[in-house]
Amino acid sequence: MGTGSNRSWQMSGFGLSNLRPVEGKIPDPGPHELLVRTKAVSLNYKDKMIVDGVLIPDLSFPFVPTSDAVGDVVAVGGAVSRFKVGQRVLGQVIADWPDGDAPAVLHQHTLGSSLPGMLSQHVVFGEDAAVPAPVSL
Repeated sequence: MGTGSNRSWQMSGFGLSNLRPVEGKIPDPGPHELLVRTKAVSLNYKDKMIVDGVLIPDLSFPFVPTSDAVGDVVAVGGAVSRFKVGQRVLGQVIADWPDGDAPAVLHQHTLGSSLPGMLSQHVVFGEDAAVPAPVSL
């Protein structure tokens, strides 16, 4: 991809007054990544706590918040095997944790917390950080 404009809501600091729309380039997916066009985002109390600076006081800026979204795959990296263009997906809030016991570094792999969030027209995340979306979404 890499062409076209990608609108995101980005934080430049804590507080709603520091959450503004920005324009950027549509990112390119890496070999094991998906490029997803976001169709719907869910806002959670956790997202508000992050924007307010309560949950992660040492957050680095600029930062794109929110952890939950559904969208359509528009491009895949060359090594992606589980997804194809046109498929609807959800990003796993806790990336890289498909099942089993929680990893010890769980907080280091969370969309919209330690990893960039979903409040963008296009997002890139790893193949292992996505699940097929139910038809109802």
